Amino acid sequence: MSFISEVESSVQSLFAAIEKGFQLDPSVGHGQIDNWIQHLRAIDQPALRPIVQELETLRGHINANNAAGMAEAFQNLGELTAQSALAVHNFSGNGDKAREISQKLIAAAGNLRLVARMPAAK
Repeated sequence: MSFISEVESSVQSLFAAIEKGFQLDPSVGHGQIDNWIQHLRAIDQPALRPIVQELETLRGHINANNAAGMAEAFQNLGELTAQSALAVHNFSGNGDKAREISQKLIAAAGNLRLVARMPAAK
C-alpha cells in the first residue's frame, strides 16, 4: 500500500473513531497520527514541518476529546496538504492524490464542526 493510500485509509479510520468520541480508546487516533508524524519526519522536507506541527496539535485535541479543536486541526491540515502539493506534478499522480486528500481533510473538518455542535450524550 502506498503512503498516499495509507493516509487516505487513516483519515477514514480517524473520522470513524472521532464520530464515536474516542469513548473507548483514544489510542486509535494516536497510532494513526504517530505513524504520519514518523513518516513525515523521515522525509525531512521543510514544507512538511508545519504539517507535522499540526498533526501534533491534532493529537492534543484527540487527548482532550475536543471535536471543535479537531475540526480546526483537520481544516489546517487540509490547507497545508494542498499547499505542499502545489508544486508536485508527476506521472505517478502523487500531487493529485495529495490534493484529493486535502479535500477529504477539509470535508472531515466540516463534519467535525457539526459533531462539535451536537449536545453531549448523557
